[in-house]
Amino acid sequence: MDSKTLNRIRTALDQGINHARELREKRDQKLWKNVSEPYRLESLLHSLSKIELDEIRKSLELKGISNLKKADLIQKLVVAIPSHLRAILSTFDEERYGLFKKIVSHSGKIQVPRNVSIEQIKALMDWGIIFPIRLEGKPGLIVPIELVEHFSAVEDQELYKIIDRNTEWIRLIQGLLYYYGVVHTSVLVDMASELLKQEIDFKEFSDVLTSASDYYQQMGYSLYGFVDKRVYNVEKTFEEIEKRPGIGYYPFTKQQLLKAGKPGYVEKTREMKSLIQFLQQFYHLTAEDTEDLTEQLNTMILNDASLNQVVEYFQFEFPDFEFINDLAYHLTELMNHSRRWMLKGHTPKEISQRRKPVIGLSSARNPQPSTNVIDFKSRKMIGRNDPCPCGSGKKYKKCCLNNLS
Repeated sequence: MDSKTLNRIRTALDQGINHARELREKRDQKLWKNVSEPYRLESLLHSLSKIELDEIRKSLELKGISNLKKADLIQKLVVAIPSHLRAILSTFDEERYGLFKKIVSHSGKIQVPRNVSIEQIKALMDWGIIFPIRLEGKPGLIVPIELVEHFSAVEDQELYKIIDRNTEWIRLIQGLLYYYGVVHTSVLVDMASELLKQEIDFKEFSDVLTSASDYYQQMGYSLYGFVDKRVYNVEKTFEEIEKRPGIGYYPFTKQQLLKAGKPGYVEKTREMKSLIQFLQQFYHLTAEDTEDLTEQLNTMILNDASLNQVVEYFQFEFPDFEFINDLAYHLTELMNHSRRWMLKGHTPKEISQRRKPVIGLSSARNPQPSTNVIDFKSRKMIGRNDPCPCGSGKKYKKCCLNNLS
């Protein structure tokens, strides 16, 4: 491709990105409504579009009113939202409940906290209990007067226990999906029950996770069950997992999963730290650069990217050939010691070195030998029919792979 054509493509891409950004900014600006005091539920609902009102109706699972005109729908919601307040709050965790209570304690209005995103505001707005408006020209959050007055009637010790339970559920499931990628809903419930040593109501559990997925944007629901939002291809990932019935889910502890379930968590292995230290010898990497690099590499490896794909991610100018060799070494070590969704949370190295069965959370079976280890010399995945890297001259499946079973 000549340079003129390449420049035209780059210009078109930049224009497309800028246009998309402008559209997003305009859309977000429409989020902040101009509403005058007193902030009553009916007037706040009138500030919303029919589409936004329908989202509230769907969240509350109100039946038989989908065809109502806007004014009639508002009248139904004015009655339904306060009566559903406790049920709504019963799907929240500590963060969302704390935000709602903070707004209530400030007479139902606050300026938007810095740590609350547009997506999170939209998720709260869909329940009809928190509304984004302009407060003195700045973005603010409002809880209607009726809900401020009704809050004391629904808040009690039992609700606190539910909030604590939800917080643990959400963090635990986000941790499980961080390591396993895609898990069928029924299996996920069994895993959580086993780890928490308690019976879990399927409907309650599903409602809590669905509500959390809208707010945190870390997990979602698919035909194959709950899925980590970083999974590139859900169907392919699920199929790869199903191909390995002999591998049990890696038995992470409850504390490991709760830690992994925190927003923004990335497992920093010894090999990842070694790679970063190696790169810092040649390049000036800010703390933000390091975090971005760590997160992107981790996501690519979890999605089973090849060594070549990972190398292509680096857009640095390489100093010399020796550097490329050293980089390949560090990446090979990283990939062999990083957990994979397709291996149910195991690393390729763990699979290759196992001699005894690993007991999984709920469906562990005897492990089968894996071919997901990268040969250090060739920097490539070893296939079953490839020459064994030990140098025996035999095929891998007839030599060292056979010795792993």
